[in-house]
Amino acid sequence: MQPVHRQILARHKSTLKGTLRLLPFRSKSLGISKPVFVYEPPGFRRKNNISILYLFRGHEREYVNIREDDTRSATSIEMIDELIVNREIEPVLCIMPGLTSGSNRTHSLGINMAQVTGYDRPELGTGLFWEFLLRELMPFMEARFEKQIMYGKRLISGFSLGGFTGALLTTALPGHFHAAGFYDGLYMYDRQIDRRTGKPDQVWLENSVFDASLGKSRTADSLSPWNPAEIISGFNSMFLDQFCETTFIINCAASDGKTGNRDRNTYFADILGSAGCDLEGGLTVLNKKAEHTWHWNDVFLKLFLKLNTSGNV
Repeated sequence: MQPVHRQILARHKSTLKGTLRLLPFRSKSLGISKPVFVYEPPGFRRKNNISILYLFRGHEREYVNIREDDTRSATSIEMIDELIVNREIEPVLCIMPGLTSGSNRTHSLGINMAQVTGYDRPELGTGLFWEFLLRELMPFMEARFEKQIMYGKRLISGFSLGGFTGALLTTALPGHFHAAGFYDGLYMYDRQIDRRTGKPDQVWLENSVFDASLGKSRTADSLSPWNPAEIISGFNSMFLDQFCETTFIINCAASDGKTGNRDRNTYFADILGSAGCDLEGGLTVLNKKAEHTWHWNDVFLKLFLKLNTSGNV
């Protein structure tokens, strides 16, 4: 166990009424074990109406690491635990998988990576993270906790790149989730043309941060299988009807550029609206002061859970 994981578990042992666990998940697809944080709410084992919530960002520690940035005084899970204890929301089981290298330097994006080489290979394995999520982790968790989540909801939420991963999973599993909530996601434009400039989107096509996951010589065609906007636009009527069974809430920061992804969120919300999806509240700037930070993501997550954890008792 990594020192940071020990520190996280030690902190939450004294701050939670529920329980935070770290599961070493052995993946056949990846050929390695990947750590997964799991939060169980108070009284979890005795109930059968718990909602399951998948939380995505990148590293498994981000929702439970108070040092992830300096904008919050409690972790996301501590906030959720307090809401449950105060009966502001109903109990949720939280699943937080790791999708990056231990250094948080190489991002898989939750997809089947183009190439894994060098220093981070022992922590990324084969790089087949799409197979890991869809074929292994999610089926395992829903089978393991089948009794507890029998009458609950399936929820998914993501922040930044986690919004991208979550959006992809909703397209792969049309209608599987009751609700999907993403804050300030980093979404792709159709055909990788930046709608603000009319030019190729340099973020997804040229940023070296994505070389390992998407390949160095990438094109709009090579990215199409991983582009939620194009996948949704290409759905036939049957898949579209299933997809729109999920309720979406898309919130973003108040600005674009270094402090937010407002324009990309506007674009993705338009895609969902054109598809006929239930976009709760339309695209909403979370707050006129909202930025791309963990504090504001936790504000969003609280809102998302209050809207979508009723009616299970």
